[in-house]
Amino acid sequence: MTACRHRATMARMRKVGALPWFLGLGILVAVVAVATLVILSGTGGVRLEAISPGDGAGDVAITAPVRLSFSEAMDPGSVEAHFSVEPPVEGRWVFEGTDATFWPAAAWSPARAYTITLQAGATAGPGRELQEDRVWQFETREPQLLYLQRTAVGGEVRQLFAAVPGSGQPRQLTEHPLGVFDYAVHPQGEAIVYSVLREDGGSDLWQMDRQGQKQRLLLACPEEACLGPAWSAGGDLLAFERRGIWAGAPNLDPQAARIWLLDPESGEDRPLFDYDVPLHSPVWAPAGQLLAYLSPVASGIEVYDLVTEELFQFGSEWGAVPAWSPDSRHLVVPELMLVGEDMVVRLLRLDLDGGGVLDISGQEEMVQDVAPAWSPGGGWIAFGRQLLDAERWTPGRQIWLSRPDGSEAYPLLQEPMADHFALRWRPDGAVLAYLREDLSQGPQPQPDVAVWVYDLVRRETTFVAGDAVLPGWLP
Repeated sequence: MTACRHRATMARMRKVGALPWFLGLGILVAVVAVATLVILSGTGGVRLEAISPGDGAGDVAITAPVRLSFSEAMDPGSVEAHFSVEPPVEGRWVFEGTDATFWPAAAWSPARAYTITLQAGATAGPGRELQEDRVWQFETREPQLLYLQRTAVGGEVRQLFAAVPGSGQPRQLTEHPLGVFDYAVHPQGEAIVYSVLREDGGSDLWQMDRQGQKQRLLLACPEEACLGPAWSAGGDLLAFERRGIWAGAPNLDPQAARIWLLDPESGEDRPLFDYDVPLHSPVWAPAGQLLAYLSPVASGIEVYDLVTEELFQFGSEWGAVPAWSPDSRHLVVPELMLVGEDMVVRLLRLDLDGGGVLDISGQEEMVQDVAPAWSPGGGWIAFGRQLLDAERWTPGRQIWLSRPDGSEAYPLLQEPMADHFALRWRPDGAVLAYLREDLSQGPQPQPDVAVWVYDLVRRETTFVAGDAVLPGWLP
């Protein structure tokens, strides 16, 4: 009897405490979901989802950045602290959303392997961090030197060539009947935009890849000449000049030019300003959206910020194109000055932040300093100098180097019977390309102009191409 009552009591207890099977399953699912949410929001791992250059990549441009894409936005300081490059390279970071980009301060060294390490522990927030070390390698390529060269002795047609100074044969990249007027290289060296001359004296903008392949018409300019292209720092925008045609050629009168902007992806173009004003010689800042150019109306240099729409103006009597500092905070420009009864040309450093002006040529020097080129690392300015006093005068301008404040100036290359100009630094700052005109035979109907390079490490010069102009680097 007692046993029967016990079994009955147990049965009632099971009926009272039991839950339907589907309700129990629902509770289990809810518990698992809550646990998963706790793991993901608290102690889960951040994922590095994409890297560029990729592991094992070769033929990487020496100006290419390292791009990291994460599963979520990261703490900038933490990423910087856990990131390293071997051999060591200084640089700056840009963070945008889930992407982090490391830009080398000057450029990677050519033809060298680099190892990138992102250590575990880089965080996105409390308890959210990269769980494992990531290590990968890539190798940079040797930059090439571009230039325009006549394809026939005494001819007028120039085509675009590429060469590695001191090794191999040059490659002819273009074969347009009337030739190429000028060109511009994408900041990472992946494309070249160039102006192709037409029979009516105008010119169109064309584009090719770095191998000279995939050549295509980028922008037709009927009854006009489109030339002087310049890439923005990010490579997403082109500035160029539109000019009229005069006497079967582009009208190079400063008053004839207008600056336009072109999106190379969409092909859309528009004037820089919505009012008509003569402007020419656009030069983008190495960072940001600052565009410098020459303004005949303002008789000097203007700098326009495409983001804030601020406009900075600097008077200039010499009318030369300025050179940007790598940090985009300064410009250096030649300026015509009167010293006593003599006219000289000195280099002025313009400060965009405070508006200050510094004479870096030296107050006592009787010189003509022109064609400045700021080194990629920012530590030196190369320029052409002609000393004007009777004791030191030379027929041609010589290549000099100076610190940005004017100190430690010294001649890099001295060839009294040669003129040196069109200075172009290789992006890593180790080699300087330039044009050399031979003056030893006196004035010539067709000047003897050639492209040379000076290796600052080996302290030696190398001839690249004769009867050539407009050197520029393809990183």
